[in-house]
Amino acid sequence: MPALTSMALALAASLAWAGDGDPPKDGTPRKRNPGEYGPFFEAEAPSDAQPGASMQRGDKPMLSVGKGAFCFVDGSWCRASLLISAGVAAGMRVPASNAGPDVPYSQFNVHGGFVVRPMMYAGRTWHPWGLGVVGSWSRGTGSVTVKGSSDDTEVGESKRTDATRIALLNQIWLSKKPHGLHLDLSLGVVRSAVLDSGVALWGTHAEIGFGIGGWATLFAGGDFLDRDARVMLGMRAHGIAAGPLIALALAGMALGGAL
Repeated sequence: MPALTSMALALAASLAWAGDGDPPKDGTPRKRNPGEYGPFFEAEAPSDAQPGASMQRGDKPMLSVGKGAFCFVDGSWCRASLLISAGVAAGMRVPASNAGPDVPYSQFNVHGGFVVRPMMYAGRTWHPWGLGVVGSWSRGTGSVTVKGSSDDTEVGESKRTDATRIALLNQIWLSKKPHGLHLDLSLGVVRSAVLDSGVALWGTHAEIGFGIGGWATLFAGGDFLDRDARVMLGMRAHGIAAGPLIALALAGMALGGAL
């Protein structure tokens, strides 16, 4: 009887594996449908919810060429990106203590540049650090100055303030999602007219920003010139989305006489 039982079990096992080839010789279970995923037979399928899973399958970032070799809208999987945006900002204009009062300051600006990921060019699939060069131009509200002594005071005013900036950009990505969050640190120079003199001088520009992919950035920055400092908080958006925002800013400045 034991011999008959063993023969019956062997025959049943052979029939069970028919059509799937010979069973593994090392005794491990074999899956009847190799295309299926499961916890015991194959690795878990990559999930679309995992950061970067779609990029690891070879999908390219939005508005890019060469699967992220160059992007027109910055993204976390881009090796190089073009930066084009426009925005508005508001803050305070703080002249030297004897040059005039602190006054509210607002501006609209256009911003552009170029950023690369050096470590991704060196063979890394993804790396958080980016390095670039950016430039911007802005038109803001004017200044108020006070000249002379308390007995003979002369108040001056400028109609508007234009500024041009060039800065080095350090970019740190905080997420692998296609349009993840990133921290932007900029340091450079600014050229602008000081107070109401009409004389353009060079100064220092600094900015810290918190961005969502290449679509929008909240930033805080300042221009520091001779006896004339401007600190501001603002927002800018990619050129595709910033049109209505800038139109509103221009209309407001035109009504206020700054244009």
